[in-house]
Amino acid sequence: MTTTAIASRQYVTLDDFMTGLLASLAVEGITKISIRGTAFYAATEAAFKQMRDDSVRHNLTLRFRVSRNAVYGDSADVREGITKAVQRDLISLDNPVYLDMTLKVTADDGPAYLQSLPGGPDAYREAAVAFLAAYAH
Repeated sequence: MTTTAIASRQYVTLDDFMTGLLASLAVEGITKISIRGTAFYAATEAAFKQMRDDSVRHNLTLRFRVSRNAVYGDSADVREGITKAVQRDLISLDNPVYLDMTLKVTADDGPAYLQSLPGGPDAYREAAVAFLAAYAH
């Protein structure tokens, strides 16, 4: 009789997700992102859905969700993630009304951040690809 060990699932928090997404974007050479309007929120929601859909393959359990307001198109979840990313010094919010976000995570720093996150770099890179595809539209 043989037994197959089942790896324990890793938990991903909103902070993990935002760190991995930002680090992956930095690795892709992104240094600034506009958070004007709803495009950023829609793209972040697309990244979340990509990670959620691939969570079994990456052996992850997401301990958060990203949802957008049906009327305004923004997301309280994403705003919380942005606030915490500022507090962790991963990004800065620029200009008087905070409509542009500058990544403080660099392309050189990105891999170190990604290695330390649950699920490993691929889960976050795939989420970043979904983000960039949705942000471009």
